[in-house]
Amino acid sequence: MRLSGLYAFLVAILLASLAACSDSNSELLEVIIDSDDDTASSLSKRTVLVYMVATNSLGSNGFDIEDIGEMQEAMSGYTDGECRLLLYHLNYSSAYPTLTEIRNDGDGSFITDTLVTYPSTAQASVTATRMRQVIADAKALAPANDYGLIIWSHATGSVRSITKAVASIRDYGEDNGATMPIDSLAAAIPDNTFSFIYADACYLGAIEVAYQLRNKTDYFIGSPTEIPAYGMPYDQNIPCFFEDEPDLEQACINTYTYYSQFYRDDLTQAENEAYRSITIAMVDCSRLSELATVCRSIHATAQALTSTDQLQHYHLYYPHIYFDFKQYTQAISTDSSLSQQFNELLEQTIVYKACTESLFGLLTIDEDNFSGLSTYIIGESDATNDAFYKTLDWYNDAIAQ
Repeated sequence: MRLSGLYAFLVAILLASLAACSDSNSELLEVIIDSDDDTASSLSKRTVLVYMVATNSLGSNGFDIEDIGEMQEAMSGYTDGECRLLLYHLNYSSAYPTLTEIRNDGDGSFITDTLVTYPSTAQASVTATRMRQVIADAKALAPANDYGLIIWSHATGSVRSITKAVASIRDYGEDNGATMPIDSLAAAIPDNTFSFIYADACYLGAIEVAYQLRNKTDYFIGSPTEIPAYGMPYDQNIPCFFEDEPDLEQACINTYTYYSQFYRDDLTQAENEAYRSITIAMVDCSRLSELATVCRSIHATAQALTSTDQLQHYHLYYPHIYFDFKQYTQAISTDSSLSQQFNELLEQTIVYKACTESLFGLLTIDEDNFSGLSTYIIGESDATNDAFYKTLDWYNDAIAQ
């Protein structure tokens, strides 16, 4: 149904105000809102927003539709609106991205309510303007005591390209070839908004990404490597996110277990074995500022590495540009007391970590040298990546002298 009377007017004013306070274009005011009159009438325990950009190979192969099916299955257990699941979805075959709510209709089957239809603007979904607007809309239309965010798409982590060819840029959220650098991702998210951010995208489990998002969330979950295209098991993890206190560690365990024991009837034995691949870690963001301070001291007297060949790397292909954060930091440290302080802080910062022995049968993961987070090393890629890296908070707070 259309919003009625006074409520429709108030929502329109609210959305216009939110857009005016951002660096948005006037096109963002062209929203079409369809909702029950009581959409925002009550405060739920938690609203989880999934930001899904699928105008890429993941969408063309239907992995978004499969994950949405898992979300719908998960919501069959929630009938009273205590917890709400919102989905921003840019479909591979649709020109108009939507913000929808997936909920139970009361008899065990799901309903998908369209809350907002956004204007079709080329590559808007990977702009800070659009993401900021979606977050504002989600909070206005599904107000809650607590919020969680899941970001879904392709990604390349803390640098702009994972090969020497700048043309392969992905950053976060590939939308018809356009992407969102992680500094723009952080700029799109208001401070202190989400109790957790789960990155269901490759390579975002990096110290640089977690640090860039340190003021946006209490906990950050990501993978330092590529992740299988099936993504996390939403049917198992959504209930974890909706516990009185989000059971984030169990969600990580679910993801690790799902892939370490991966099996699907529609795949060959070789494919199933290859998909038994995952790395995952959960970061307590409250520890990151102190960790950066210690790392700055380590870098002040750091020794240069003659080679990175002995370091655990997390990139499947050459040149290797992501390396294990702990192993690298220990390798350059010349002060044993700082090394010990770093190790103790990192243990407090990484709440959970897990990895399989290999990734797609192509990359061996040494569990003894798996800290849970990757790091970029200047000079191991091209000048474009190096220049971008020097703009990030982690470089300026933890490395630069």
